[in-house]
Amino acid sequence: MARALHGRTGRAFARLDLAGMRAVRSTARSRRATRAIVVFSRTGEHGALWLGVGALGATVDRRRREDWLVGVAAIGAAYVVNTSVKQVARRPRPQLRDLPPLVPTPTQLSFPSSHAASSFAAAAAFSSLVPKAPLYATAAAMAISRVHLGVHYPTDIAIGGVLGWTVGGGVRRVGHGIAERRRASWEDHDETGDRVATAAAVATAGAAATAAANTDTGASR
Repeated sequence: MARALHGRTGRAFARLDLAGMRAVRSTARSRRATRAIVVFSRTGEHGALWLGVGALGATVDRRRREDWLVGVAAIGAAYVVNTSVKQVARRPRPQLRDLPPLVPTPTQLSFPSSHAASSFAAAAAFSSLVPKAPLYATAAAMAISRVHLGVHYPTDIAIGGVLGWTVGGGVRRVGHGIAERRRASWEDHDETGDRVATAAAVATAGAAATAAANTDTGASR
């Protein structure tokens, strides 16, 4: 991080980042609380928790099924983008002798945090479907849990959260725009069908009236 930012400012920022990581990591004192955080954090691996929420919503909330599926797509997109950035940045995970990590990780790459990215992508994507406050609180807790467990620096989760929120919100807007155009197209199609049906009914009625009139004329003759 210091090399990326250069000079005295970069070193100061890196020290601040490390100090923040140590401050959060040193709160892992209670074994019971730490076990609960480990279990909670594991549900966020590869966005599993949020993908499950989206799948459940699409199953039980059929009226807004398409909106839930757009959210699932947003989480997937954020995860892919975050993983790509991580491969480019290649920042190693924290390795502190006095505060070792409390959980294993699939890779040794730290920046940005995939947990934070997928969590805030879900918050942005699902915010129109469920209450925002608990949604964002859960996303923040998921992100901070990674620092608490010693596998990310604060900047990892901060940038991951911003990245996820940006991608999630963008996918949601695009998806909703497509859905709205599709609904409008269906409505236009239905209106056209109604007009055609009405015209056909009028024509049929007119033909029947004409035939009846001709019949009456023939009978009177």
